[in-house]
Amino acid sequence: MSDAPVDFKEQMAEARRTQILLGAAQVFAQKGYHKATTKQIARAAGVSEGTIYNYFSTKRDLLFAMVDQIAFDSLRPIVAGDTAADPRDLLNALVRDRFSLGEKYGSLMAPLLAEIFNDVELRQALYDQLLRPITDHLESYVAARAASGEFRQIDPVVVVRGLMGALMLNFALKFSGVDSRYDDISLDSLREQIVALFLDGLQVK
Repeated sequence: MSDAPVDFKEQMAEARRTQILLGAAQVFAQKGYHKATTKQIARAAGVSEGTIYNYFSTKRDLLFAMVDQIAFDSLRPIVAGDTAADPRDLLNALVRDRFSLGEKYGSLMAPLLAEIFNDVELRQALYDQLLRPITDHLESYVAARAASGEFRQIDPVVVVRGLMGALMLNFALKFSGVDSRYDDISLDSLREQIVALFLDGLQVK
């Protein structure tokens, strides 16, 4: 019974933190990272400006935490799981997760990512601190499968970036409406075809 109040406080703190991060995502998407203010973020999150600083020291810390929670929290257990996982199961889980992310937060993340790509220092920091650890796990998985003879001898860096590019481009085309041919392709079909494309290219027959 003595642990219950602590657990409740932790849950409330985590809920408030998430509330702030979602508010930040809305403001960053509307104003851009550099023009956004903590006052605007506080208003969007429904908290006082001082509350933000109880959780985040700077606006950059807030940005990193927002991208981390929205874009990578659900991905880490997938890529950092059992290294003996079946390749088809792993790829299916990976593609489902990225498509789910795009459906939920694509409208918030897209404009922010565009701005991040124009800021060399910010782009490098996000890549090194958030994305690179994820891709390192995937590269290790591909390398291990190649060493065992299940996958072709192909550079894991190229494979992982190729998968990332295929996911981003196909999802963008599916939801942007710029290519009407995607109207007749369901998300399940899109996922299955991407998984099949990479497995056919990687697995030794």
